Amino acid sequence: MNDAGAGGRPAESLARVLLLFFLRFLGVSIVLYVLYYFAGGIYTRFVALLAKPLLGLLGYEMNMAMALKIKEDISINPGVFLSLVIAVRFIAWRVKLRAGVIGVVVLTAVNALTLWLTFVSSHHTSELLWGGTEFLGLSINFFLPLVLWLVLLPIRQAFPFFTIKRN
Repeated sequence: MNDAGAGGRPAESLARVLLLFFLRFLGVSIVLYVLYYFAGGIYTRFVALLAKPLLGLLGYEMNMAMALKIKEDISINPGVFLSLVIAVRFIAWRVKLRAGVIGVVVLTAVNALTLWLTFVSSHHTSELLWGGTEFLGLSINFFLPLVLWLVLLPIRQAFPFFTIKRN
């Protein structure tokens, strides 16, 4: 346990590092979900406003009441992503802030696209289009936040046990 890990930090066991990460992730997630519970409608309205011009190109109107009904489908992934970013240790706050902003912008754009596809699928009553919309929705809520976290942050710096030891 006295061996120095990456960056001169004391080496920690894999179980301890993962447990502490999970506990931080859980704590941050709870706080962000409470914020989302009270302010998620604001974000959903913003996403709907971004999708509105895309709908207008096809001659469709934005139904804000319908958009707000699917709030969790298009609004929760920034919270998941930010929870991952904030929960990581040993990464400078500027790097986290940059990753957080880029990730939320990407997720917001993809959320607007998903909302647009939801309305287009509804107007066309296409089962095939609806299936694609559902797949996109599931991907952006579960897969995309994780991929953005891995791509935008130096994860090897945060989890030194991923580094290869050379003798």
